[in-house]
Amino acid sequence: VMFLEKINHVTGEREWEVAEEDHDLAQEIARSRFADMILDYNRNDMFLAGLRAVIQEKKKQGVKVHVMDIGTGTGLLSLMAAREGADKVTAVEVFQPMADCARSIVQTSEWHDRIEVIPCRSTELSPLSTKPNIIVAEVFDTELIGEGALRTFKEALLSHVQPGCRVVPSRGRVWVQPVESAFLSKFNRIPRFGEDDCPLGKCPGTAAVFDVQLSQLKRHQFTCLTDAFLAFEFDFESSDSIVYEESFDRSASCIESGHVDAVLMWWDLDMDGTGTYWIDMSPKWASKEYHWRDHWMQAVYYLPQLVEVKKGEELTLKCSHDEYSMWFSVGKEFVERIYCNCQLHTIMARQSIFSANELLESVQFRDELKTICEGHKVVVLGEGSILFLLVAPIAASVTVVDSNPHFRDIISKYIYFYKFENVTVVEDVSEVSSEHDVVVGEPLYLSAMTPWQNLRFWYDVTALRERFGPNITVQPQSAVLYGICEKFDHLQNTSAPVGIVNGFDLSLFDDISQKARQATDALVDIHPLWEYSGVVSGEKFEVLNFDLRQEPHDNEANFQIPSRNGTNGIPLWMEWHFGKHTITSGLKHDVGIGDVPEWREGVRQGVYLLSPSLLKKSTITVDARFARGAGEIHLQFY
Repeated sequence: VMFLEKINHVTGEREWEVAEEDHDLAQEIARSRFADMILDYNRNDMFLAGLRAVIQEKKKQGVKVHVMDIGTGTGLLSLMAAREGADKVTAVEVFQPMADCARSIVQTSEWHDRIEVIPCRSTELSPLSTKPNIIVAEVFDTELIGEGALRTFKEALLSHVQPGCRVVPSRGRVWVQPVESAFLSKFNRIPRFGEDDCPLGKCPGTAAVFDVQLSQLKRHQFTCLTDAFLAFEFDFESSDSIVYEESFDRSASCIESGHVDAVLMWWDLDMDGTGTYWIDMSPKWASKEYHWRDHWMQAVYYLPQLVEVKKGEELTLKCSHDEYSMWFSVGKEFVERIYCNCQLHTIMARQSIFSANELLESVQFRDELKTICEGHKVVVLGEGSILFLLVAPIAASVTVVDSNPHFRDIISKYIYFYKFENVTVVEDVSEVSSEHDVVVGEPLYLSAMTPWQNLRFWYDVTALRERFGPNITVQPQSAVLYGICEKFDHLQNTSAPVGIVNGFDLSLFDDISQKARQATDALVDIHPLWEYSGVVSGEKFEVLNFDLRQEPHDNEANFQIPSRNGTNGIPLWMEWHFGKHTITSGLKHDVGIGDVPEWREGVRQGVYLLSPSLLKKSTITVDARFARGAGEIHLQFY
């Protein structure tokens, strides 16, 4: 048994909880979301086709086939190799629980005498008695090379295999496409009043990959400035050609005029080197052969400077990569990988930056804020909120309470740039020095992992009332936790049981992963639902209601909802009633059964994905309990 210290994201208090010593291992299994990868049948079929082709090639040469499977996971690719005729398979897996799982799955198969599972890194593998002549490896991520694919292949080729070793996949290509997109720019742009304002200085942003389901972008949200063009090509069968740090100038003709707000990226894999079998990560608007998956996505990158282009001109993009990451720039000079120097891009998630930009653009909210705050002494509560920017010009005085020291530095820079002389910044509500008559919040706390953990606002308000009396005006004054039934097209695969896959029984993995989820993970997953397609399959329903004008108190609800029209998930979100305005962390508009929901992009929503047993039921019981002491909402669905 061990003790884990954690911060209660609602009350803000430090707490200790007891956990088993293997808690971290179980949690890693639970959060790995292997199921989506295993259920990616296009991926599986292409790996199978690649293995079949190179195994047959070696067989025709009259040699014994020895396959090294690097990062075997469940052992699926090893089983494929053995079934296709490999004489020996060496499966390598660094994560001990998965290595144990693979070993157990292999032992129950008819190919157990040909497959050996070794729990270690491929780069730390001792010399094998016989060297492999085929490598198969699925060591890729959204950025292709982010899981160390380059070193994995290079060192394996140099140290562990025979000359002429074939690799599945044989090569990878990275494609880029510059776009103009006010929508995508909001995930990176420093929030400000004027386009030319520089409240945090000239920050280039960060080169960190922003992985997105680009297929869910609406066509009016971006304009392609060039056709997609090749940025990098990696030959995984040649150790000499694998270079950890490279930079190339790539040119393309502009098909539209505009400014480059973002560079979209995806990759493809040639499975056997013939160009016959491909895994293609193109978004659906760019390829007729689109296949959905969540374990890999497309990516968005931002340039360190604003670039204007004109139709018909050549745009030259400098494409650079190191061992694990990529970055892009425009100009003849090599640009090192950029890093944020304003702190905002470092401490705020992309969704939070988007939300902040969205807040400054909301005319309706600003009008409501003016009605409530104009001429008053206002306290602004939150953590990572820029709400004070809208309050300061209209209030008599403003005290901003923010517990994050780095964001307090950012607030100070905003105050200096915009010359706000009526704003004070403190760390805790106990430091609010004088009586105020209005308290406001978005509410937004960067440490909140779920939309309802922003109920920390309620506890901060209560602390102020204890000091200054109950007559303070508070906005928002109430909040509701809502849910709705949805039939997702694909999201359910991220936690679905895998069972029989490509003819192999992987149900042992289900036993391990489901137990791990029950032991460590919250019942409700968190996702940016605008990236996941589906249709509404039931009516919106209220789960719990909170009156923020009262002190926090226990609250519970138990009710049934119909499950029909293929319901496989229940999204959950908060709505905050701010005067006459509603701030939603979920649905942007009212919807009916059969409609495609529009989810707010600047926040992540909760979603309960139905278990196999619940998928069979016509009604689902929702049990929700809010405990004021812990500040937690406990949800059960049965």
